[in-house]
Parts: sequence; C-alpha cells; structure tokens
Amino acid sequence: MAGGAPAADDSVSAVIDQAPLGRLHWRIFLMCAAIMTLDGFDLGLLGFVVPAISADWGLPPSSFGFALSASLIGVAFGSAIAGWMGDRFGRRTTLLWMFVIGAVGSLLTAFATDLTTLSAFRFITGFGMGGTIPNVISLVNEFSPKRRRPFLVVLVYSMAAIGSVFASLLATPLIGRFGWESMFVVGGALPLVIGAVAFFLLPESVRFLIASGRDPARAAELLQRLSGRSAEDELLRRALTVQQGAAAAAVPSTQLFVGWLQWVTPMLWVVFIGTQALVFFNSSWLPTLLKQGGFSIDVAIYATGLFHFGSVFGGLITSWLASRVPLSRLLALMYLFATISLLLLGSGVRSDLAAYTLAFFVGFTVVGASFCLGAFTSTCYPDALRARGVGWGLGIGRIGSIASPLLGGAAIAAGMSVDSIISTLALPAAVCCVVMVLVSRLHAAGTARRAAP
Repeated sequence: MAGGAPAADDSVSAVIDQAPLGRLHWRIFLMCAAIMTLDGFDLGLLGFVVPAISADWGLPPSSFGFALSASLIGVAFGSAIAGWMGDRFGRRTTLLWMFVIGAVGSLLTAFATDLTTLSAFRFITGFGMGGTIPNVISLVNEFSPKRRRPFLVVLVYSMAAIGSVFASLLATPLIGRFGWESMFVVGGALPLVIGAVAFFLLPESVRFLIASGRDPARAAELLQRLSGRSAEDELLRRALTVQQGAAAAAVPSTQLFVGWLQWVTPMLWVVFIGTQALVFFNSSWLPTLLKQGGFSIDVAIYATGLFHFGSVFGGLITSWLASRVPLSRLLALMYLFATISLLLLGSGVRSDLAAYTLAFFVGFTVVGASFCLGAFTSTCYPDALRARGVGWGLGIGRIGSIASPLLGGAAIAAGMSVDSIISTLALPAAVCCVVMVLVSRLHAAGTARRAAP
C-alpha cells in the first residue's frame, strides 16, 4: 500500500501490540480455545467409534477407510474456502457459520445408516470444523499483543489435541451405556451451545473492521477497551481516523504470490503437506508397524498412546517456547528433532522403553510443529490475506494427511520392512527442516522490508 495506509496500519498495530492483557483478551482466547477443543473432539471422533459401528452394522473395520478420510477431505475444502470467506466477510461471522455446519454434520452422523451416509455426514463435519481453524488463528493473532502473540496462538491451536483426548476418555463410558450414536450427539450439541455463547461474547477482528470500513464505531470501542487508552490519546486517534485504502474484500488471492510471498507461500505449502503426512501416518500406522516389528500388542498400543500424549505436551511446551524463540527457528528445531527421533525409531530398537520414549518424542515434535506452523503462517501475511494464507496452507496440507495413510498401507502390502518404513518417514521431516530454515531467512528479510520507512 502507498500513501497514508502504512501509517494507519502501524497505528492500529501499535495500539494492539502495546495493550496489556485484559478481560476482553481473555474472553476472546477462552472462547477460541473452547472452539478448538470441540474442533479436535469432532474431527477425531470416528476413529474411536469405528469398532462399535463395525459390530452394529456387521461390517469389517477395513470397510470404513473412506469414511475415515471423508472428514479430512472436508477439512481440506473447508479450510481453503473459509479462509477466503474470513477475509471477505469477517473472521467471526465465518467462524460461527462453519462451527454450526460442523456441529450439524456431527448430529447428522448419529442418524447414519450405511457407509454412504456416514461418509457424507463426516465430510460435512470436516468441512465445517476445518473452516473454523484459519479464522480462529486469525482472530487470536489479530487481538494478541505482540509479545504474547506466538504463545497465545500456539496455545489456542493446541487445544485441538486436548479435544481428541476428551473424545478418547468419553468413548468407552458413553458408547457402553448409550450406544455409538451418543458420541456424535455430544459432538454436535456441545458446539451448538458454545457457538451460541460465542455469538454474544466473541467480537469481530478490529483489524478487519477497520480495513473493511464496516463498523468504525465498533472498532473504536474495541480498540479503546483493548488498550485502556482514553479517547483523546494521540495514538488511538491516529488509528481510528485513518484514510481507508482498498478494503480487505478487494484484495485478490493472487496477492498470496506477490513479492517475497511468491517464494514463501509454496514453501509453506510443502511444509504443511510434510507435517500433515507425518502426523496422520503415525496416527494411522504406528501401532501396526510396532506390532509387526516384534513388539507385543500392548506395547504397540501404549507407545501409540504416548505418541498422542507427546502431542499434547508438544503443543503446551511449544506454546511456552514460542514467546522466547522465533517461531521459524523453533519449527526448524522441531523438525530436526523429529528427523532424529524417526531415524532412531527405525534403527531396529527392540527395547520397550526405547519404543515408548521415541514414540513420545515423535508425537512431541511432529504434532508440536503442526501447532506452531499455523501460528507462524499467520505472521507471514497482511491482515487482508491472513485467513486465506492460513486456510490455503491447511487445505493444501491435507494432501499429506489423505495420502500418507494410503502410502503406508501400500508400503506394508509391498513387503517393506518396518524399520525401512519408519526410517523413510525421516525424509519429509528433514525436508520440512531445510525448508523452514530457508523460510526463516525470507521471513526475516520480508519483515525488515515491511518495517522500513
């Protein structure tokens, strides 16, 4: 942008960045954390329910492969479309609509009678829940003071892992007493309740309100509440009396590939694909591979549990580290340690303790990196492109989450050794590490150019 627009953006950023954390901040963060928790709950739900549906319908578990992938396909489309919608119609509006769509999809799943309807309803669930993610990340990013932004974005995003844990804890008692349908009823009812609360408590992004010129009075009120500044404060007045440039809605998606972003955007997509491939490959095949590698079924299950347990710790600890280490460097380190952990796990270890420890660190690094990646991506794009930048990255990344379980099955069927398969996983982790080192340098250079007068 030229003329006065950069100064305007600088004024708004300065007000938000310098604001102390207050009640409005925490209300926004808690609402977004609750939404992400239920997002993780619903997206991970079917995996815990397949055994019960399989027994009820008299079908082998292997026949549910497409149904399990349907929600991931929905996430791919939902993330990309909702990213554009968030930049066009507002983060809050898009988030709430998508959250309701996901909730309705979950409720409908309780009434599925065959694989076709089950897959269709899971696609709807994934579409809606996937669409909430880029807008949650954008909202938290745009309301957070600069010094706390990495911590808060990563922490809120990592709540999806907590949602999956809740689903695993509720599955046995709920299914045993009320049937498998009850899990989807809970997965639909809770988002509707939280969505209704969010309708009243969750505000629209100040940056979006100002950039689009839709509600200057509301933007002024929110900025004043966020900052605690008086209406006469010079910085606050500059932020609210700016000349509006092109509205956010008028910025075309081709801007994702302009300037330094022409390199950063496709490189980030590579990292998204590699990260999602690692997460979903291990989630899908780790217990099978460990069992075929000579471990008992109990050890294989416990090791997989530690993989998921490590992902929770990875999200929480990386959120703490994110305020102390630049996100791009933190990501490169996480992928480096993931590479080492996978190489060690595929080196022929036969100790139960080694399997537990390495599985934990694979979950910690791989899933922890996935939480940081969305937060870092949100810092690479200007306000008018932020939701699209994150949404497209998440959507493109689903190529990895959909393809990797299929490739794992093909590798096993082809007779590849367990150690070879696990060691091969170190390759995408290493690629992600190298790409993030390059992105880190481009990001630093691009940020310096934007900050230059």
